[in-house]
Amino acid sequence: MDSLTVSVVGPYKSGKTTLVNKLQQRKGAEEDVSFYYFKYSSKNVTLIDTPGDMDVPTTIGSVLSISDAVILCVSPDIGINFQVGEQIIMAASLGISRGIVCITKTDISTSEEVERLSAKITALLKGTSMENFEIVPIDINNEQNIADVRAKVAAIPYDGGNTGKPFRILIDHAFESKGMSVAVGTLSTGKIFVHSDGTIVPSPFTKDISINSIQINQEDRQSAEAGDRVGVSIKGVWPWDLPRGVEIRQKGSFRDLDSGTLRIEVPPLYKQPLVDGALLTLICNWQSVSVTLSGVKREGDVVTASFTADKNFCFDGSDRILLLNKDLPIRVLRIAGKATVQ
Repeated sequence: MDSLTVSVVGPYKSGKTTLVNKLQQRKGAEEDVSFYYFKYSSKNVTLIDTPGDMDVPTTIGSVLSISDAVILCVSPDIGINFQVGEQIIMAASLGISRGIVCITKTDISTSEEVERLSAKITALLKGTSMENFEIVPIDINNEQNIADVRAKVAAIPYDGGNTGKPFRILIDHAFESKGMSVAVGTLSTGKIFVHSDGTIVPSPFTKDISINSIQINQEDRQSAEAGDRVGVSIKGVWPWDLPRGVEIRQKGSFRDLDSGTLRIEVPPLYKQPLVDGALLTLICNWQSVSVTLSGVKREGDVVTASFTADKNFCFDGSDRILLLNKDLPIRVLRIAGKATVQ
């Protein structure tokens, strides 16, 4: 079955969680993010509801980096505030080009307010990877309207090319069941089978393992493929050895390091100097590490620099890497750019 992971973002009190609750059929684990599911025709959709406040840019960055698409929620009463702008820049920096914009709270807004907001959103998205997003007004009390949104989300194309890549499971939590650990996360690329061999990474968590069983939406399966949210049971590993950020990767398909060279595409609106000694947070899937830059060279909006990280992280050529300056105050752009490791 084709599967999609869709992040749902928007500012505090934008109505995004209310919308997600209307769209979903089953709710998953809830910590600082909540996972929801629905099936539509041949699509299996995972919705990830992100925090509505501005204090957790690393969490939103992680969710966007593992997502196939995004739903951006904006309401006429909140409008286009700084948080909306930062989330658009974050998604655009990661190259997200699939999704929709939902104008919420239309049941308590005038048609003129909705039209003005739609025009502002269109202008804001122009020239970004999100400029072709459809803008959809939402009446949360209109069941047909909700059904139409569910259909639009399910119609987002599935990238079948991801299935042919080496597998990686991006773990967000784990627990013990019947003497084995169950790791739960997103199978973002590749395909796995019961008894597939893999490696837990990054260092110091490195351990070769074999997958004993697979579940998708609490149903036992013999296999899973890119886009599925899975639970896999593993012998010989404790749940505390599988914290969020640890991944299960196909052997030999990744790099695992704590230093190297970065190429950074800096957004034009990021005004903080990137200089030797700059300390940034590197986001790669659920992994979050602190990196210190040295040997910084800049040409236009591209910076190259050596880096040293406070711990190892793992990645391959399919991973999207984001750099944040999370120590900056709220209402100062914290997105230093999209990065690749040379």
